[in-house]
Parts: sequence; structure tokens; C-alpha cells
Amino acid sequence: MFGLELRRSFSKLVAGYPGGWKKYARGDDAMRWGRTPPFVQPEDPDDRRSLIPAEGLTEYWYPALPAKDVSRKRPVALKIVGKDFVFFRDRNDEVQALWDYCPHRGAYLSWGDSFWNGTLTCPYHGATFDGDGECVAFITEGPDSKMVGRLKARKYPTVTLKGTVFVWTGEGEPSDPKEDIPPEWFEPDTTLILTTWRYWHCNWMIALENNGDAHNMWFVHRNSFRQLRSTRGGRDRSPVGYRMQTVNNHAVDTISPSRDNMGARDKVNYYADDDGKVPYRLYYPGVDGYWPKHQYRRLWGWIHDGFVSWRRKSRQKRPFQNDLNWEGVTLPGIIRSNHITHMYTRWPVAVDKDITRVYYAFGTRPSNVWGRIYDRLTFALYLKWMLFFNFSDQDYDAMRSCRYQYPEYLSSTDNCVVMLRRLITEHGRGVEKPVQVQEQTTAEKLVYEADRLLGQQPDEELIGTSTSRSAGPGS
Repeated sequence: MFGLELRRSFSKLVAGYPGGWKKYARGDDAMRWGRTPPFVQPEDPDDRRSLIPAEGLTEYWYPALPAKDVSRKRPVALKIVGKDFVFFRDRNDEVQALWDYCPHRGAYLSWGDSFWNGTLTCPYHGATFDGDGECVAFITEGPDSKMVGRLKARKYPTVTLKGTVFVWTGEGEPSDPKEDIPPEWFEPDTTLILTTWRYWHCNWMIALENNGDAHNMWFVHRNSFRQLRSTRGGRDRSPVGYRMQTVNNHAVDTISPSRDNMGARDKVNYYADDDGKVPYRLYYPGVDGYWPKHQYRRLWGWIHDGFVSWRRKSRQKRPFQNDLNWEGVTLPGIIRSNHITHMYTRWPVAVDKDITRVYYAFGTRPSNVWGRIYDRLTFALYLKWMLFFNFSDQDYDAMRSCRYQYPEYLSSTDNCVVMLRRLITEHGRGVEKPVQVQEQTTAEKLVYEADRLLGQQPDEELIGTSTSRSAGPGS
């Protein structure tokens, strides 16, 4: 009894001193542990964010899981865009997907087993389905069960490409996979695609909109290994921001200087001196200080520049074609960045409204077997960590507390976010279109006003109805 009282007294002491005010500083919710706040959508019809499906666009193909992780022994359950799927192998050893719901009584099929090759058996009454979702046996009713040939599970089409299983998640007729999956997944084995997966505890749109942030290299990524390799410190700061274009109602991409006078080059040179050079450090009069505060980060960049120059000369790869339909951000929400010798892909796939499964891919076209070995080794030992963990997780940690339910005050640099939301709400399959979409929402007006104050030419796509520009290689 004395020991119990002593522990209680000690716990009160610890709770009250020192720092006792901290325990419920954010109230009695998960936020106090640094977790992501739950996703809440705005209800204001003037806010384009209210039109975006919280659990993702459903009428599309999505990467589901590595094909090697689906065995003949056990089914695999997976939630995508708010729907429950179960994956298993059919008699031809192909990965198939069914709705994870037994049509007999609604039990999880994924809790069952693959007792017979190419089939999946429900754990409740033994309803057994083949790769087409047809009931081929009903164990508890015996061989003469009338359920056989009559009971049918909901099947979702799948296709396996470069070791990844893609699944159609829509209720309508599936589109051609080539409309939704980037082209290199359909190329011969000479094209190498190296992948990994990540979970982010935030909504898929919050994860997707981060891509359009043109300048956070100087802040969010200032200590990333990737940025420490550069003496420039990343994409240059500017109050204007990159201009974006809609490409064939399928993608949004930065307008290049060769195609438009509102191009990227004019924006990144905003703070250039008379010699055309942008200073590494800029003076901020409001705080009477410079950013970056120090220059020590440039040391590694100077050392690394020589290595990068040597590496580029010593390696030979077939470059990726600059197809604008697959640059920037493409539907249903794929972030694409062409680095000439390789293609970076980040594909946020909604699990539900609060969790996103991020599919990363690093595509290359090595010219010989040694190039393939080199790419595989560098990806496993270095690139996967640098690009998809060290660098991208800094984005995740910065953006995941963004709350959709509150008003935004956007800047000129948010032009890309506005264009992305327009792409999703006006061109995404399965998005419920309102009777009349306002030509310019309050948020879009703020971006236009910021442009005007900076003396920028009005962007017709931003201030009017979103239009499509037909653009392709060489345009």
C-alpha cells in the first residue's frame, strides 16, 4: 500500500514539475504527439478544394504492389482510393484483384486462403472463387452446391508491368492502361525502372500539391544531401513563381522560355545582378538579416561539382524524350521530372482521406549490362535514400500539417497549385462537376492580384476558364 501511494505521489510530482503545462498543450488529441491532423474538406462552393474527391480519383489505373509480394499461398489485402481489394494468383500465375468482399455474406476474402491453385476461399462458408471472380466451389454446401456458377465476386482488372501490379479502381469500363500509366512502363526490358514505396500520413492532394512549390529548396531542403551537393542551393527564390500550362487536358507543366514569354527563366532571374548572377545570400530588410544565414553549406557543393562533371562525361545513356503529356503533374496525380538521363516519378495514391501510399520510380535507359549493374547498385546504396527518403521526407514533414478546411491567402508563386486543382476538378475522370464552375475563385483572384502588384502580364489560363494547349515534342 505504501509503495502504491509513493508511486502516485511521484507521478503527480512529475506531471506538475517541471514543465507540467506541456502535457495538454494541444488539448487531448493526437496532435500533441506530433501526428498529422485529420483531413477536413472545406464546404464553401467558391473554394475549388471542396470539389476534389477526398479519397482520390477512382476512374483510373493505379500502382498497387510489387508482383513478387503476391504468392500462391496467401491472398494480399490492400486499400486504394478508399476501396478494399484482395490480390491473389490465378491458374496462369497472373496476379488478379477482387473486391475484398464475399458476395455471400460480406466477409473479408483476404482473411481466407488459397487452398487450390489459382483460387481464393472465403474464411466463413468456404465460397471459392477463381481469377475471374466466378464461384467454383462452396465447401460448406458440398460438391452439389447451387452457388457454383451463380455466385460472383466483383473483379477489378489488373496488369503487371516492370514488376509492379497496376489495378483499375473504377466502376466503369477500364481505360487503356497506356492512358494512365507513364510510357516507360511499356518499353522493352532495356528500360530499367527501380521502385520503392512509402506511406505518408496526409491527404493525397496535400502530398501532390507540394510538387508545385518552386522555391522551398532554399528552406525545407536546405540541409538535404541532394541540395548540399549544389553551390546554388536549389531553384532560385522569386516572388513571381513559375507559370504553368495545361497539356491536352492531361497534365500541367512549367511553361518553358522557348514557348512563352512568361517562362521559368524570367522568374528565377528575378534577383539577378547587373551581370545576370543571382546572389547566394539575399538581404531581407524586414528582419535586417540575410538568408541563408551562413555559407558553410556551399563547401560540399564545391567538392561535389567536380565529381558530377566527371560522372556525366563517363556515363552514356539514351535520354528520355521530352513528351509534355508525361511531364510535370499528370492525371490521376503523378509527379514527373525529366532529368534527361533518368526520369523521376512520385505517384501519391490515396489509401483513404488521411493516408497516402507513395509509389516512387527511378527510370533509366542504360546502354549496356554494366550500366544496368551500376544503376541498380547506386539506386540500392545511394539514390533511393537520397531522393525518396532524405529529400522527399523533408517535404512530408513540412506539408503534412496543412489544413484544407480553412481559407488560404495565395501568392503569385502558387500559380502552379491553382493550375493543378483546375486540372483535377475540370479534367479528372469521375469528378462530380457542379452545375457551373466559377471562372475565378477567391483563391485564384489572390494569385492574379499578386501578379498585378508585381507588374506581371496576366495569365489567361489563370484568370479565365482553363483551356488546353496542344503541346508535344518540339512544340
